[in-house]
Amino acid sequence: MPAVDPAQLQKAFGSARLEADAIIECQSMCQVFGLTASDLFIRWQTYVINRHGGDAGILPTRERLLEARSMLQQEHDRRASQRQSQAGHTVKLTRNRERTHYDKKSVEGLLQNMVSGSQEPLRTPQSARRVGLLKTNASAVRDRSMASPMSPSVFAEPSPSAIRYSNRTNTGRTEDTLHSELPPQQLPEPRLPLTVHDLAAKSGDTELSSEYESDEDESASPSAPRAPARRMRYMFEKLGTRTETINRRIERMALDVKSEYEIAALANPTYPHQDAVTAVGRIVNINLDDAAALISSDTLLLETSRRLGNGRRIPLDVQATPSFSLFPGQIVAVEGKNLKGSEFAVSQFRALPRLPHPAIGDRPDAVEPFDAVVASGPYTLSDNFEYEPLRDLVDHALAAQPSLVLLLGPFVSEAHPMLRDGQSDLMPEEIFSSKISPHLARLREGLLASSAIYLVPSTDELCCPYVSFPQPPLSRELLARVGVPDGVESLSNPAQISVNGVSIAISNIDALFHLVKEEVSRLPVLSDRLPRLAWHLVEQRHFYPLAVPPADCAGILASQDGKLRMLAAPDILITPSQLRQFARMHENVILLNPGHSSKGLFGGTFARLAVRAPKSIDAPSSMLGDSTKVFPAECTSVEIVRI
Repeated sequence: MPAVDPAQLQKAFGSARLEADAIIECQSMCQVFGLTASDLFIRWQTYVINRHGGDAGILPTRERLLEARSMLQQEHDRRASQRQSQAGHTVKLTRNRERTHYDKKSVEGLLQNMVSGSQEPLRTPQSARRVGLLKTNASAVRDRSMASPMSPSVFAEPSPSAIRYSNRTNTGRTEDTLHSELPPQQLPEPRLPLTVHDLAAKSGDTELSSEYESDEDESASPSAPRAPARRMRYMFEKLGTRTETINRRIERMALDVKSEYEIAALANPTYPHQDAVTAVGRIVNINLDDAAALISSDTLLLETSRRLGNGRRIPLDVQATPSFSLFPGQIVAVEGKNLKGSEFAVSQFRALPRLPHPAIGDRPDAVEPFDAVVASGPYTLSDNFEYEPLRDLVDHALAAQPSLVLLLGPFVSEAHPMLRDGQSDLMPEEIFSSKISPHLARLREGLLASSAIYLVPSTDELCCPYVSFPQPPLSRELLARVGVPDGVESLSNPAQISVNGVSIAISNIDALFHLVKEEVSRLPVLSDRLPRLAWHLVEQRHFYPLAVPPADCAGILASQDGKLRMLAAPDILITPSQLRQFARMHENVILLNPGHSSKGLFGGTFARLAVRAPKSIDAPSSMLGDSTKVFPAECTSVEIVRI
């Protein structure tokens, strides 16, 4: 093949300046191994990650390039050996043997021969090249994504799990339902566009983006000039910021408890009290030094705020408490006595005040009917990147024609075994653009113009640059770069939106799985454990109320705690988890875990929602037939379906 132009090499390597001898070596490598300038740059990134741990200070000198060449040669020889063993006979391979190149005519002829049966399908071994997950420049992604459809690997045989997935017999099976007794939904024709509002923007809260205003100074006057927004530094957080956030959470709940129960003054639980008093604080585990130690009824501490108890902690005695459900980080209102000043004996845990949750007739916006499809990633099996579950999910959505489609990440998961083990030579954005965006384009083209499609990022998402929680929406620049069509929008994580007057809260972090290991309970009011874990989020008014996330979980930004607070009681709470899928209603709130679209080598589940007009159903007898006194959750049916 002709020598690669030095300007192309310099453009591919970007700011890393190539010396004359390095350019000659790069041209030689491209000619010997049949690489473009962009391909060579990706191989250089692979070398830096594998041999030097991704050190950005490693420059492409001739000596370094010779080491990278040796690694490429080893890979070339290994793949040649694999081809020999598969072919069943020895093929003489020379170092300078040119690759077979395909153009439009040759591929069309190959396809024609395959259809006529005169040509055996090509088979290629699975790639085992180890590459890093660094972000390539736009030209590299474009070059490789344009070339990949012409690669012979598109004709590779499906994996065994893909064959097993295509032959599954449980597709379409209903796994769980809620309010299945409601009459069939009747949507108006023609369909009216959805009315979607961002509750955070509607309440005047600033949108979470790469630039943010800190929540540290909530006491400042609204009219006072605010400091300029700082760049978001999610790996830099002061210890004082986190402690101040905890203190404010306790104080906010204490004010609401005092107002709800008309208490003149809340007590300091660390002081001796001979009479029953009410105090507000945060549950913590007494085993602070042992991260592996689980909480129990004998290891409970109550942490106070600075104003209510100087931030001190007091052991809790819950032996006489008939019912409770507790976890580290939970804000509670306790009633009891501290006879000796060393332990607070709890007689009961008072119910925390609820956020405003008006009935349909008391809302400023009318509740209009709509239906929705809700799914959560990952969307591909664990041994390939063919995204069969996403394909089938899109097929179902096109057949059902819902008014709203919510697709929650991860779309390209960092936990995928092939990416984790370095068994893919594609970058995350390349996977998104070549495997996911075509399905999104098909979905957008096939749905009605009045329908809405929203993507929600995940803390496991490789294409999202923000790995902490909360996360801003996927930027329009990123969506355009990976080929997401117009008409497909992104929400923040978490998100609080109003759809046709129905409040929907979405939290795309597996808080339920983290809570299930930390909760201790005794005869709780909500006996079903999994919905109870989701109810903790509503009760605490927080999308991640747990004190300390697991070590393998994304960091929780204390400086962005305002984005994790619920602004209003939701009608529907969507919180995907690897735990068993469920749909339950508790205190007029639907708690929904749609499950994951794929689970390892098998297909997963998704949810279908149908919100009916209040007048189309019979109001409960307690409402005396007044449909304005019902809640949207009572008019909504949910069905969790196997993909």
